[in-house]
Amino acid sequence: MQDWTEHGGAVESSVVPALVPDPETRSAGGTSARRATRSSLTRASRLPAFVGSLAGGSVAGLLAIWVWTVLGCGLIYWTTGMLSGQSLLEGGRPIGSTWNGLLSAFYFSFVTATSIGYGDVVPVGIVRVLAVAEGAAGLLFFGFLVSKLVSRRQEELIEEIHRIAFEDRLGRVRTNLHLVFTEMRSIAASCAEQNWPRERLLERIESAARVFVGELHTVHDLLYRPQQIPDEPVLEAILAGLVSCLREINELLAHVPREANGPPSLEASRRSISTLAGEICGECVPRQHAPALKSRMDQIQAYARQIGAS
Repeated sequence: MQDWTEHGGAVESSVVPALVPDPETRSAGGTSARRATRSSLTRASRLPAFVGSLAGGSVAGLLAIWVWTVLGCGLIYWTTGMLSGQSLLEGGRPIGSTWNGLLSAFYFSFVTATSIGYGDVVPVGIVRVLAVAEGAAGLLFFGFLVSKLVSRRQEELIEEIHRIAFEDRLGRVRTNLHLVFTEMRSIAASCAEQNWPRERLLERIESAARVFVGELHTVHDLLYRPQQIPDEPVLEAILAGLVSCLREINELLAHVPREANGPPSLEASRRSISTLAGEICGECVPRQHAPALKSRMDQIQAYARQIGAS
């Protein structure tokens, strides 16, 4: 009150105000906290990465790591007992620093890593922590080993399934090409006999052309984006069927004029056949093939140009 009366202002408190850090101190403290948090997160993320690298290793690599872990832990047991005298007890007495003691340490390390633990050799003192860690690591390694063996078997089964599906796909292509060829020959015979209306013949040609375009897409992808390379005899049979179908289609489409009121889908199929088959030639495809296959591909391109020009 005396300050108030003398100076005409508010009473100044004698209590020390709370310490408020200046902006620079607060910034430095925040930076240190962020660095500590980032460092702890980095250390925490290293363990899953290390476990993932172990799981992605080979069977031989996992076995080698497991063996070296067993030998290293056994050597630590023996060295600890030799230095402190309190490491492993065998028959109630500490193992010695002799070769027999080293063998006993390796034996205990092996039964601990395999989680057998007969109890004839027991750890004492600080090595109990190492024994627990070794037992957990052994279980982890065996889990990795079992998962690796199972995944390898799964990969073999998946590869077999893909192979069977690929062979079945190639078989369907050859079958459909044969059906298209048979249908084209039947349409040509009907045209020669002139016992079918023109509209019905155009519908049959249009239907067969759509099926052929689908199979031509498959063969085109097989040559340019192969997921699996077929055997040369199989590819030779497919290309031979393709040449036969193109020859029949070329002869039929040569007698079908491009009328303004013609079937739009037939004209679209004609363009698709000309485009896709025109990209198949001995020097066009990315992969090198035998001369016989290149000759077939050149025939396919020649028929494609005729179909596009007709």
